[in-house]
Amino acid sequence: LLAQKETLTGQAKKVVRALFSEKWAHWITDVARMTNRTFSNFVTGQLTEAVILGTLCFLGMLIFRLPYAGVISVLVGFTALIPIFGAFIGVGIGAFLILLVSPIKALWFILFFVILQQLEGNLIYPRVVGKSVGLPGIWVLAAVTVGGNAFGLAGMLLAVPLCSVLYTLARQGVNARLARKGLSS
Repeated sequence: LLAQKETLTGQAKKVVRALFSEKWAHWITDVARMTNRTFSNFVTGQLTEAVILGTLCFLGMLIFRLPYAGVISVLVGFTALIPIFGAFIGVGIGAFLILLVSPIKALWFILFFVILQQLEGNLIYPRVVGKSVGLPGIWVLAAVTVGGNAFGLAGMLLAVPLCSVLYTLARQGVNARLARKGLSS
């Protein structure tokens, strides 16, 4: 798909222009362009958030002198690409590795990460990912919650960019109606 992206885009534009009026074809093309930009920004935001979480995990593990800080932090950052609960997969593996060295340090690691995850899930994730897709933090949390409950992991992954596209379309529609009525947005 990526190798043929330009060809597929051109073909899709031709089909849309053939099936719809010029006004609707222009609107559909604009929505498709916005959707592409939103999904790309979402991936960038997810990667940024994963790096932030991995870095905070690494720094915390160094401060608390926990073993395998580098390896576990990279694992936590990588698994954090799965929204909300993905980092817990990395923590489970990390806790097991630390458990082999010191059971008490494994408990401290789990406690440290639960606190870090609360900070990340409620403050960092909504701001970083929300800013990357142009969606307020509260809508990011709502999108992940509703998407996850409705469609599981796929819903968690797709809900934020989809909600961002819908939010932008709704905002544009409201602003256009206000402008037609002569009211300020």
